Amino acid sequence: MLTGLHLISAGRRLLGFVVALGFGSLPLSACQICIPIPTKSAADYLIEADAVALAREDPDKPFSLRAEEVLKGELLDRKIDLFLDSQTRRLLTFRPKCQVICVRRDQGPEPGWRRIGTTSAVIAPLVREILARAPEWETEPQQRLVFFAPLLGHEDPLIQTLAHLEIGSAPYAKIKALGEILPPEEIRTFLRNFRMIEWHALYILLLGQSDDPRDHARIEEAMQSAAKFSITTQLAAWATASIETKQEEALEFIETRYFQNPGRRPDELRALVMALSVHGTNGHVHLRDEIIGTYRSLLVHHPAMAPLVVTDLTVWKRWDLAETVARLLAARSADLDPTATLQLRAYLRQADQADAMKAGQESATTGKTNSTALVIVLLGLVILAPALPLLARLRGGPKQAL
Repeated sequence: MLTGLHLISAGRRLLGFVVALGFGSLPLSACQICIPIPTKSAADYLIEADAVALAREDPDKPFSLRAEEVLKGELLDRKIDLFLDSQTRRLLTFRPKCQVICVRRDQGPEPGWRRIGTTSAVIAPLVREILARAPEWETEPQQRLVFFAPLLGHEDPLIQTLAHLEIGSAPYAKIKALGEILPPEEIRTFLRNFRMIEWHALYILLLGQSDDPRDHARIEEAMQSAAKFSITTQLAAWATASIETKQEEALEFIETRYFQNPGRRPDELRALVMALSVHGTNGHVHLRDEIIGTYRSLLVHHPAMAPLVVTDLTVWKRWDLAETVARLLAARSADLDPTATLQLRAYLRQADQADAMKAGQESATTGKTNSTALVIVLLGLVILAPALPLLARLRGGPKQAL
C-alpha cells in the first residue's frame, strides 16, 4: 500500500476544520489511492450521530458550550460536555452568528460529544442538507457521491475539502460511475498546482476517465518519467489511470519496466500493486487474468511482495499462483517474517481446499452421469424384454410349437 497521504501545511489546516480528530475504518472495497489513511469525514460523523447540535459559549460557564439549536435527536440538558478552546472562543466573539457543530454518539467505540467544526454562511446550510438527505443515502449510497461530486470544485475550500474526502474514499468503480464530474480544464489546472501535489490522486483518477488524447498523453508521460527516474509521488494514481486508458499495454509496461526489473525499490512496487489491486477488484475486472500474470512475474523477481499478492488472490478466490507461492515458501521460508509466512501458508491451505472441493464436485458429477447412464440401460432392457422372442424369430431362431 502507499505509505500515506501526507498533507502539506495548507492542506492540513483545511482538513483540520473538516475532519474530526481520530480515525474510523474504510470499507474493504474503498479506493485507498486517494485517501490511503482511514479517515472519517464530517458527513460521516453527522450521519452516525445520535444527536447533532449547534452551540455557542455557555454564558453561565466560560469555556464551556451550550446548545442553541438541536438538528438531530433530543437533548435533555443543553449543556455540552466539551471544552471551548481559546481560539474558537475568540472566533465566536468576533463572529456572533458563528456556531460550533457538535455531534454525540450514545454507544459505540466513540461515545460522547465531539466537535467537528464551526458554521459559516455556506457550512450551516450544508450541515442541514446532509442530515436531511441521510435517510436517502442509506438506501441509495451512490446518491451521496452524486450530491458531493459538484462540490469538488466549490469556491469554499472547506466544502471542497469535504467533497474531496467523500469522493476520494469511495470505491474506484463508483468514482468511475460519476463520469466527468469536473470540467477537464479544471482538472488539468489543479494538477498543475504543485503546492497541492499530495491532493492530486483523485484528480489523476478523474483525468483517467477523459477521452481527450491530450490527457492520455499526459498520463503516459507521467508513467514514462516515473519509470525513468524512479518517481513514486502519486505513482499508484498514475498507474491506475494508465491501466484505465491503455489496459493490456499498461499492464505490459508495468511488468517489463518494473516487475521484471530486480532493481526496483519496494515503495515503487507497492504503489503499482495498489493500482493493479484496484482494477482487479472493482475497476477493469475483465483484466484480472492478465493482472494475475503480472503478479507471477512480480513473485519471481520480487518475492518479498508475496504477502500483497496473495491478499488480492485470496479476495478474488484465485488459486492460479499456488505452485509459485509454494515454491517461494519452500525456497525462502527463512527470509520471510513469521506474519508473511503464515499468510502464504493460509493461501495455500485455501487453494488446497478449493482443489479438493472442485475434485469432489467433479467426482459427484461423474458418478451422477454414470448412474444416469445405468438407469437408462436398465429401462431400455425392461422396455425391450417383451419384444425379445419376436426379434429371435425374425433373426431365424427356433420356431415355437403351435
